[in-house]
This record gives sequence, C-alpha cells and structure tokens, in this order.
Amino acid sequence: MKFTIVVPTYNEEKDIAGTLGALLSIDYSDKEILVVDDSTDRTPEIVRMYAACGVRLIHPGGGGRCEARNLGIQQAEGEILCILNADVRPRPDFLQRLAQHYEHGADYVLVGARISNTEYPFARYVGAMADAQYNEETDPDLMEWTEGFSCTKKVALEAGLFPEGYAVPICAGEDGFFGIALRKNGARKVVDFSIVVDHIAPSSFEDYWRIRRGRGAGSAQVHRFLDRWSYPRLILWNALKIIKTALYVGTVIPVFWICARAASHSPKGWQDIVLFAWAWLIEQVAFHVGEWKSTFEIMVREHPHAASR
Repeated sequence: MKFTIVVPTYNEEKDIAGTLGALLSIDYSDKEILVVDDSTDRTPEIVRMYAACGVRLIHPGGGGRCEARNLGIQQAEGEILCILNADVRPRPDFLQRLAQHYEHGADYVLVGARISNTEYPFARYVGAMADAQYNEETDPDLMEWTEGFSCTKKVALEAGLFPEGYAVPICAGEDGFFGIALRKNGARKVVDFSIVVDHIAPSSFEDYWRIRRGRGAGSAQVHRFLDRWSYPRLILWNALKIIKTALYVGTVIPVFWICARAASHSPKGWQDIVLFAWAWLIEQVAFHVGEWKSTFEIMVREHPHAASR
C-alpha cells in the first residue's frame, strides 16, 4: 500500500523545513511526498534542498489551495492520500497506523491534532479552543475534516476533488465541503483520535491576524460559491455577525464563558482567561474584516464592468 503525502504551500519558509523533516522521518518505506508550491518567498528553494530525498516540487497555476491540492491528488502515485498543511508534522508511526484502517476497508480517516508550540499565547489559545470544541461540542460522527486528513485516491476523484474555478480562489472552509462530498458519495469514514499529528499554530500577532482574517474570507467565499447565497443574504449575514460580537462584548458574560471554557483546556488554566479574551476579540475582528473584504472582492470579480463605472 503506497501513500502519497500532498502538501500545498504558499510562503511557508518558516515552517516547511521542519515539516519535510518530520515527513521524511515517518517510518514507512512506500511513500512519496509532493509539495505543490505557489510561493513568493524562499519556500521553493528550501523544498528543492530535499529533492535528493525524493521530495517532488510541483508548481500550480495560481489558483489557490484548492487547485494545489487537486494537482497533487491528480499526480499522486499512491492509492492513499494524506493531505497536509505546511504546519502539520506527523509522528513516525503515522502511516503505519493509518494503513491498518485502510487495510480494513476505510475510505477516509480523521485523526487527532495537538498544538505543539503552546509556549506562545496565541498558539495556546488556538489549541485550547480546539480542545474545548472537540471535547465538549463536536460529535465525531458529524466531523468531516481534521488536520492529518487522509483518504483513498479513488474516493477523492469520485467526489470531484476540491472546489476550484471560482471568481476568487476559496482560501478556507473548502476542506469540510470536500469531506461532506465524500460522505454523500457513501465513502466509509473512520475517526481515530489516538493517531495524533503535531500542529504549529500561529505564534505572532501578524500570523494570527492573517490566518484568522483568511478564515473570515473563506467563510464568505464558501457561502457565495458553494452555498450559493445571494449578495443581500451574504451582506446581512456579515452584519448580523458583527451585531452578535458587539452583544457578546457588551454583556461580557458570553465572552467570559467562552474563554473560561477554553482556559480549562489550557496548560496554564485560569491564568489565561484575560489573555484568551483578548485573543478572542482580535479573532472576531479579523473574521469580520476578512468577511467584508472578501464579500466586496467577490462582487468586484463577478461584476467587473459594474465596479468600473
């Protein structure tokens, strides 16, 4: 059974060497590593340094993460695909443990993730919020994507791959849509949180803001392109989310509850409540900025003649 690890990258010069090192350390011989890169920084130079170790570098056509993933899937030689982000570092037994599930008929497998750089406040917040969500809110039967995602190439092709070809490349949220497509096609899912990948979360304000703003942008793109929302509905949704955030901040208690719940999963416990409240507020503002900016970008791209008048 051969595995192909597909890693789409865009300006990942800070993380990619550590990730490739982790991938090459996986204790499984029948594997290939494809990096699909569209960077403007030193990422491709770093990837080329691993060519002698069998890492293949592919250049997409500027169509965003969905296009990059699809190119990797199409060029994969393995019958099993692992679709990873550049900040995810699997452990040495990762593929061996996945192989057991695929040998028993799995079509796609969801695994656990652990934030490994919790010494940084923003990373600690991301990890604590994720743990709170998985442990208290999310039914594994309803989950369709996690870090460390894998599936057979066959079901990925049958599901139509990741959504691309829209006026603006979808930058977030497309992975859940892909997982839902697999489920609708009858693919057999296995959830095994005992298999864990390490995840490097944003540690600086700049990276945290950029990624959170991207999540907001992806939300608007998914609603417009995949859910087929009208512009009035999308604009109303964006406005209502701002009102919700304002109410949460104004009444204080909902923010305290959210951050207290997250702090219960933090290594520093209740000491992190105030810090988490600050991180939560930044996150919401970044979401809103991303949502509105993306909404107007979509409108301009879809109606360029009207925008130029």
